[in-house]
Amino acid sequence: MKVRLRLWLIVSAMMMVDVHVDGRILTHCEAMHELQRAGTSRTYISSWICLMQNESGMNTSLVTGPKSASSFSFGIFQINSAKWCSRGHSGGICNKRCEDFANDNIQDDIVCANMIMDREGFKSWDRWMKNCKNKPLPNISKCRR
Repeated sequence: MKVRLRLWLIVSAMMMVDVHVDGRILTHCEAMHELQRAGTSRTYISSWICLMQNESGMNTSLVTGPKSASSFSFGIFQINSAKWCSRGHSGGICNKRCEDFANDNIQDDIVCANMIMDREGFKSWDRWMKNCKNKPLPNISKCRR
């Protein structure tokens, strides 16, 4: 019984630790500017914004999981640790720390998302397939260039 109580206290204490991650919720226009800054073709910007909206709610610091094989997904594109990055150290196909995708600088996220896109296309993101493919995409025509 004492072991269970001790374990419960340790787990409770760990849950109370405040892990501060700098992040923000982007508007469509802010996301468009970030994508343009990274050299993304205007043809695909609405698709990328739809993906970000559906994967993370445009939240640059979102971390979700665990998913299959104890993997987690990070940042505005929900880049998964099972294949694309490694938790705690650089690794995966994108050769990045997953935690680097959970901050308000999404330029490195865009680089990795483009690698995912080049290898697997938008089909790599289930929520893009369900909510964006062959559906109306966000209108960015009112965003200043």
